[in-house]
Amino acid sequence: MRLRGVLLIAWLATLALVVFSIPSQSVPIHARLAAVSGAWTQYHRDDAHTGNDPTLGSVSFVSTGWTSAAMDGEVFASPLIFNGVVYAATLRNTVYAFNQADGTLLWSKNVGAPQTSGWGCGNINPTGILGTPVIDTAANRIYVVAEITGATPTYHLFGLNLAASGNIVLDTPIAPAGFDWRIQQERAALSLGNGYVYVPFGGRLGDCGSYNGWVVGVPTSGSATLNVYKTADLGSGLWGAGGVVIDDATGNVFGATGNGVAGGCATTGQNDAVVRLSPTLSLLDWFSPQDWQATWCQPDQDLGSAGPVLLSPNLMFQSGKAGGGFLLNPNNLGHVNGQAFPSPTNYAQAEVCFGNHSDATFGSFAYAAPFVYVECEGRGIVALNVNTGAPSFTQCNAACPAPNWHAGGSTTFGPPIVAAGAVWAVSNNGLTAWNASTGALIYQSAAFGINRFVTPAEAGGQVFVPSHTVIRSFNMNVTWNSLGGVITAGPDASSWGSTRTDVFVRGTDNGLWYRTWNGTSWGGWVSLGGIITADPSAVSWGPNRIDVFVRGTDNALWHRSSDGTTWSGWENLGGILTSAPDAASWGANRLDVFVTGTDNHGLWQATWNGTAWSWTSLGGVATSNPGAVASTTNRLDVFVRGTDQGLWQSSWNGTSWSWTSLGGVMTSGPDASSCAAGHLDVFMLGTDQGIWQRGFNGTAWGGWNALRGQFTVDPGAVCPSGTTTVQLFERGPDGSLLQSSAPGT
Repeated sequence: MRLRGVLLIAWLATLALVVFSIPSQSVPIHARLAAVSGAWTQYHRDDAHTGNDPTLGSVSFVSTGWTSAAMDGEVFASPLIFNGVVYAATLRNTVYAFNQADGTLLWSKNVGAPQTSGWGCGNINPTGILGTPVIDTAANRIYVVAEITGATPTYHLFGLNLAASGNIVLDTPIAPAGFDWRIQQERAALSLGNGYVYVPFGGRLGDCGSYNGWVVGVPTSGSATLNVYKTADLGSGLWGAGGVVIDDATGNVFGATGNGVAGGCATTGQNDAVVRLSPTLSLLDWFSPQDWQATWCQPDQDLGSAGPVLLSPNLMFQSGKAGGGFLLNPNNLGHVNGQAFPSPTNYAQAEVCFGNHSDATFGSFAYAAPFVYVECEGRGIVALNVNTGAPSFTQCNAACPAPNWHAGGSTTFGPPIVAAGAVWAVSNNGLTAWNASTGALIYQSAAFGINRFVTPAEAGGQVFVPSHTVIRSFNMNVTWNSLGGVITAGPDASSWGSTRTDVFVRGTDNGLWYRTWNGTSWGGWVSLGGIITADPSAVSWGPNRIDVFVRGTDNALWHRSSDGTTWSGWENLGGILTSAPDAASWGANRLDVFVTGTDNHGLWQATWNGTAWSWTSLGGVATSNPGAVASTTNRLDVFVRGTDQGLWQSSWNGTSWSWTSLGGVMTSGPDASSCAAGHLDVFMLGTDQGIWQRGFNGTAWGGWNALRGQFTVDPGAVCPSGTTTVQLFERGPDGSLLQSSAPGT
């Protein structure tokens, strides 16, 4: 940066700022989606089927998104999302690919005519793709199982190339010895692991014929050699919508069986059971309740009405139609009465659905510590508080006491999921979201119809719901509070305590103005005068200390400071700036200010060491204002938009600077904050003009988190000391200053 003397700027401190303090109020900032974000590549997101996306901040409000064009058939399977595309599969054997941003149809692929007759019993017609598919992200394929008509109707596993409009690259018939398509049905979700797609089968509705439960392992290599598990007892179907789960640590496969039929309840073993299978589907172990025969099998109250959820490598949850819940050690299932909870000694059922012992729960569960979330037929959603240390959970008996919670009244929902601090479930009343910790209602959509047992999917802050022949999307948004005024540039904030925040803006007179939060309320607007030509920047290096930096009409860097009582006069620090400044401080009486210079927008650093200011070139080429933060002593991180429009980071480790690309596509400058030593959060606008967040936990960078909204200036961010919540500031559509918050990383 070329330094030179400048004339004193004519600061117009007496000009009136056309800004007035108004009461805080909620402002609906609606999203205009355009970005690609997130993934949900199988039933309930992960191999353990937790149904939990932990990457998002807390949702504040929800808005209705797009609804797809009508597809050719009904949808029972969960939608899947990958690389900005939402996939849905119908009972007419067609896979549809919709743009995640706006719902436009990208392509569709029919894998063959579905079977429409010839079975012994059933209530699904046609019997096309019923179970949820699975996406192989490495091979860029989606796998679906479809029943195909013909002289001898047969189930097939199809692999569709996602890069070639669903071109079929794998077609493996599923017809192992002894398998009868007329009495078997594929309803449960597929799972992928160990080089196989695992395909569960149960009986058709009405349990016609002497069927068994099956899991078939179909090689993804294209080999026609199938691995097969077949239950020893009749009935014992693996039909719950959740399907089987995979333990990533061992590759073992777990499924739940059940469906009492004549002769199927006579002997002990693999009926109303959780089975552990090897990667090649050899039976390794199993669990059944102590009262499996009288309570579960004989009255047809299947343990396998829902798939299991793996809480950890050492703990699993299972429940079913009889309303009892079990915590199991997946490494030692223990056969009959082998559970970790309830106690095998003097066994009594552990209630999960208000003491209901008939058709209590179906489909699958979700887990986000400390709660397992259960749909209870005609009784809404129950959150069971789980103690994983001494395995147990608070029972939901008739009282269903705290710390459990329940919500939804007498509505019957499909299986729930968890995302952005909320539990999401669908019913014929529409999509509902509750606070995951308390059960407080967050959102209720307008009513729409669904098929039985359907569950939502989520990616990038969008929730997707199958609604008969369409997919409906919903957008998570952040609530912004208006602090009033009319601002003409991006805001910035500083904080020197957990109950102190100061936010600085440029007003309609181009002067510097600020407001203060004292832990209880916002103070009025205060003018600091001057004429500024870019976003201001503020930082605090200790209690009662604030330093503010601006670019003046001479493009030089100017500075004012406050000791908590009075403000200093303006100080000219020189330079020729081609950007707004941004400041950071890693210790008392230490200041670092970052700007771009006249050398093709290279990054420069102005440093105050307690005695004097000095300038240093950091190189690079920035196409935005910089954002800077100090996360610990002698550590600085500066973020800019590069010539590739992506996010770039320059880091000082106490000895040297280094540059790193963090990807993305930005339409603004970034701002950064830190809520803990070594932790970072960066905020910027994406191609949808919404705020996006990316966090560093001290070890690795997480994914992109969409906070939504629609803005036109750089955001401002600060994490007050002693807190873990980032305070965000933006300019609203009406020019007012808006404030919100997001969890820090």
